[in-house]
Amino acid sequence: MTVHPLRLAVLTRNLEPGRFGTTVTEWFERQADRHDEFKPDLIDLSAVPLTDLPDRIDEADAVVIVTAEYNHAYPGDLKTAIDAVRRPWYAKPVAFVVYGGRSRGLRAAEQLRLVFGELHAVPIRDTLAFQETDFTPTANPAAPADDPATPTGEPLDPTTPAAATALLDQLAWWSRPLREARATTPYPA
Repeated sequence: MTVHPLRLAVLTRNLEPGRFGTTVTEWFERQADRHDEFKPDLIDLSAVPLTDLPDRIDEADAVVIVTAEYNHAYPGDLKTAIDAVRRPWYAKPVAFVVYGGRSRGLRAAEQLRLVFGELHAVPIRDTLAFQETDFTPTANPAAPADDPATPTGEPLDPTTPAAATALLDQLAWWSRPLREARATTPYPA
């Protein structure tokens, strides 16, 4: 029996050079690409029309949302994108990689769990959460001359890659049976 790799949509808001969200997204995508189970599909909301988003999510076996915390929640453009998809979220496992401030973005993840529960998706319990100080600083050519370093590269905590692997393992565990269920029996929503 051939087991096809799981398609993992990595949904992020913006991949501008020099932004911390870009650092987090690119690092996580590398982790997903190294994972034997997944083939990542990076979706940059600033570059993908909302009309294309439902098809990309529908084709995915699982989704990871990478977002900042904004005003103790998540950004409005992410909410617009989530709402533009609707039915493709049904019975789809979703995980969160969040960042920002004292909470490391965890308040965004809490609220996203509520939204995805309402959308009949399956939010994964574990979350990866970061602050800018969690990554190694490296020279950034896009930064102003008086700010020559920005967080890029790898997390400083050596246990972070293992935490990413654990999250991806849980996501894979949910993804295979839910993919089969969606293929054989329409979700009753």
